[in-house]
Amino acid sequence: MGEPARRLSGYFPLGCNLFGGIAMATSTDTPKLRRRLTTQDASFLYAESVSGPVHIGMLSIFDGRIPFNQLVRHIQERLHLLPRYRQRLVFAPFNLAHATLEDDPEFRLENHVKRHSFPEGTSEAEMIEAATRAFEPPLDRTHPLWEVHAFEGIEGSRTGLLCKIHHCLVDGVSWIELTKVLFDFDAESPAPPPSGEPWTPAPLPSPSETFRSAAEDLAQAQAEAKRLAQELSQNPEKLAQRTMQLEETARSLSEMFARPIVSTPWNGAPTTQRRSLVWSCYPFDGIRAIRNALGGTVNDVVLAMLSEGAARYLSQHGCRTDGLPLRIGCPVSVRREDELGTLGNRVSMMFPELPATPMGPVERLAAVTKETQLIKSGRAAELLALLMESWDIVPPSQSALYSLYTSARLDSAAMWGAFTPMPPPSQRPTTSTFGINFVATNIPGVQAPQHLAGHRCRDNIFLLPIGGGAGYGVAILSYNQKLYFGMIAEPRLMPDVNLMKSLVDKVFEQLKDAAAKVTGG
Repeated sequence: MGEPARRLSGYFPLGCNLFGGIAMATSTDTPKLRRRLTTQDASFLYAESVSGPVHIGMLSIFDGRIPFNQLVRHIQERLHLLPRYRQRLVFAPFNLAHATLEDDPEFRLENHVKRHSFPEGTSEAEMIEAATRAFEPPLDRTHPLWEVHAFEGIEGSRTGLLCKIHHCLVDGVSWIELTKVLFDFDAESPAPPPSGEPWTPAPLPSPSETFRSAAEDLAQAQAEAKRLAQELSQNPEKLAQRTMQLEETARSLSEMFARPIVSTPWNGAPTTQRRSLVWSCYPFDGIRAIRNALGGTVNDVVLAMLSEGAARYLSQHGCRTDGLPLRIGCPVSVRREDELGTLGNRVSMMFPELPATPMGPVERLAAVTKETQLIKSGRAAELLALLMESWDIVPPSQSALYSLYTSARLDSAAMWGAFTPMPPPSQRPTTSTFGINFVATNIPGVQAPQHLAGHRCRDNIFLLPIGGGAGYGVAILSYNQKLYFGMIAEPRLMPDVNLMKSLVDKVFEQLKDAAAKVTGG
């Protein structure tokens, strides 16, 4: 097997790079909805545990104090454009099919919008700590899966706003679609006019209706699978090609995950529910200047910053690397043009493997660029998409049973670990681990200022879920010509996430200096 095929470690969708501009719906567009969750959407429910909630979030910091009654009214006036915000999960008996989303007859806005009032002049650090605490608990599955937390009294007469929503409803791209409905581009924008009659929730389906609907959808899915099998059997050449592609993809992924990667202290034990959050902001022009002077892409520059920061973190803690690489999981949007404006999840992954020992920043960027070019040279996009589509044949009942087992195991391990002293990073087990070391996800946001209730949004920090044995992750959000790095960690596994932030900041400054020398700036 050739090198590109052997290293099936990434997915760059054709015609779109990780930081590419993706057309967004306007703020008056209503996102297209599906009633039953897709296999990928439902997988985020099945993967969830108490110690590893699977919701995403965004912490926005606004200029001025937003009166709470204005915030509530602002959201209320836009609910008719946010139908998912008034729907709850309904699970099928025996998990015959994935859950559906139905109108919640008990929906009350006050149950989802919560106020946190601090003494005037409360520091930003204290607000971030409070927002992190609000982000930690799982969302209540008996009601719509979202919350908004307002934090008042922040120094500089500012307001913090944490929005959290379950990953089964949105990915990063579709989350940005929702924010374009919730937020305004003009501070003086009037509320969108209501359409039609006032909302009246449909009654929840009865158990018999839920069973019948699930059975019908299961039968339809089986019929579709049979139709596809018959279609392929009538075209032996196409069947052989499809079989070969699936086998090649599965073999390549198995080979990749069988290769050992460096052991990192933040992967050293099951995570608890506690989280720590720090963030950095970099001018987009500065990132582009590095790219233009030193080569690669914007994404390469970001991966160079994060991987070099992680390598220096390991070095400072005296962790052995034994020549093994870091493997970073990078979600990538695979939405087609006809899927723009839809909610739900349409993501794949790339898995760059990068040196785990410190390097010069220019040398690091060159190594990242070489790795990502190798990924792009393979047929990863088509093959991995094909493999992901095959997940639909797994019965929902099997996925649900597996999730019950996995969640119980993770939660019991996390509960036990919470009372077990954690040794210093250099003294933790150094046997090689498998999988990935951390997730770095990019969300292409809007490049103009947004407003809420007439107040300008100054900063936007995205929060991604972590759990299981992954105690550190980074969400990169572009907003208003800046890149925001939201670094989230489990404090037992990474008690010094501020150190990681400072190391990544240092790599950016070194890359910027190196770029200036090349351009004579």
